[in-house]
Amino acid sequence: MKHRTLKILAPLLALGLPALAQAEMSREEFQQKVREALMAEPEMLRDAIVKLEENDRLAQQAEFAKQLNEQSAQLFDNKTDGIMGNPNGQLKVVYFTDYNCPYCRRLNQTLVEIIQDEPELKVIVKDIGILGPDSVQAARLALAAAQEAPKQYEELHQALMNQKRVQTAALASIAGKAGLNAKELQDKADSEAIADKLNQNLSLFRALGLNGTPALVFPDGTLVPGAIDAAGLKDILKDQKS
Repeated sequence: MKHRTLKILAPLLALGLPALAQAEMSREEFQQKVREALMAEPEMLRDAIVKLEENDRLAQQAEFAKQLNEQSAQLFDNKTDGIMGNPNGQLKVVYFTDYNCPYCRRLNQTLVEIIQDEPELKVIVKDIGILGPDSVQAARLALAAAQEAPKQYEELHQALMNQKRVQTAALASIAGKAGLNAKELQDKADSEAIADKLNQNLSLFRALGLNGTPALVFPDGTLVPGAIDAAGLKDILKDQKS
């Protein structure tokens, strides 16, 4: 709270109290002067908060752009990621998702529809488990499939997405129905390599300042937090091609 108060005071000073910052006075005297100024002109606080929020927004945008540039290879060219659509497609998008996120299921269905009309679309799936232990185990299973059976990854991904709620106890059955060796896949899912891959995905997610799933990230820096409908996504893809 103290840190945010100081952040608010900084633009407040810029808006009308520079003399106070330069005056020789105690902290208590300074705070009293600020209080008096706010009582006299309360709109100054509103302006300061607006300025603070704008500064925060610009700082977040700058950090996102910085991380996108630094992490570009990990985001768009990591050979251990699962793929939806065309594995060799030139129209790329990164898709952060959780198998127990209802909004992810909605966006996933939109992506399935879009892929039918976009043969060059490569959806790079960054499986993360942020909605509890079942989500973690489902993500690990999918990540294992991406490495052990990449051609069957999308089938498993869709099978997991088609569950109302993914539970750990059902994972072996889901993998088997998707044509995978459930025992071998689970052994891989429990490995240190998959734990490291999951942590890498989570680190990318956090480095980009994301705080929820789903999220789409395009190479040009376009970010779509949350679900988007087919029309909106088609408009973005049109811009990506131009």
